[in-house]
Amino acid sequence: MAEKAAHHTKTIINRPSIFEVIAQENLSSTIYPALKKFFNYITHKNPGQLECLNKNFDEVFLALNTVCQYQYLKKYGGTFSENFYDLTRVSSLTNYKPDNYQFYLSLALVVCVPYLRNKCDMYIDRLQMKYKLQLKHKVFITINKMVHTCWEALRLIYYIKYINGSSQSHSPLLTMAGVVLTYKNIESSNNESLSQLSIKESIKNNLLYGLSHSLELGAFFIQFLNWWHSENLQSKFIAYPIPNPPKENDIYKSVRNTNKCPICENERKMPTALTVSGFVYCYKCLHKHLVGVYSRCPVTKLPASMQDMIRIYTDI
Repeated sequence: MAEKAAHHTKTIINRPSIFEVIAQENLSSTIYPALKKFFNYITHKNPGQLECLNKNFDEVFLALNTVCQYQYLKKYGGTFSENFYDLTRVSSLTNYKPDNYQFYLSLALVVCVPYLRNKCDMYIDRLQMKYKLQLKHKVFITINKMVHTCWEALRLIYYIKYINGSSQSHSPLLTMAGVVLTYKNIESSNNESLSQLSIKESIKNNLLYGLSHSLELGAFFIQFLNWWHSENLQSKFIAYPIPNPPKENDIYKSVRNTNKCPICENERKMPTALTVSGFVYCYKCLHKHLVGVYSRCPVTKLPASMQDMIRIYTDI
């Protein structure tokens, strides 16, 4: 009885709380939008040079995220966000380090699932901006909503089961990979003293230690910026200085002080403003321009998307 009680106590101690596992998930989901805002900012400062980088941001982030998560899973046994909260992954069957199959399956799920979800959301956003949707597009949107609802319901079930102790894992993705989260075993990681390491290995360990902790500090800073941006954007928007007008070019001169659309150069129909530049176009002209190969303002060449379109109602 005493041995069973001791084993049960050890399992409870090594089992992270629901608040820790949800916190590391929130940290992981915050990095992508925060970096995207940063890339959008530097692209607006250098629209010509970094436009390709901003257009392929998802692929660039996928490559960087794959390298980062591979290093963290290889060295620390957990992802970047899990290591931030001092958590690691172990096999759900053996309670030891995951084998190669579980390692690479964990890596694939960590980096590919968010990438595919973001791509799917962007595709649906483009579809919903169209005038009329084809039947296959309507079916795709409906199926996506059903899948999203089922996935969120499944996550909620896993959370409830994890809280009441009937499940070792809080996430379906961890179950698919055959791993669970636990606290790091600090004693086993420090078995080899620093005095027994060579100078080269000591320098390597110190560099990796500094890099990992600088990334963790950067993640905290990204979370702080995301919170600051969401809390203060609306209150400080009216305090922003009035931007300078764009540089004059042939298109700007031809439509200045007129009711003409800069694209078709005819009188504007269904006036629609582009928030990144302030220019007003025909709705159809601007929509056709942005869904094509051009993802920028026709006049100022600043990066833009369909979410930057605002309909202007002048006849009210």
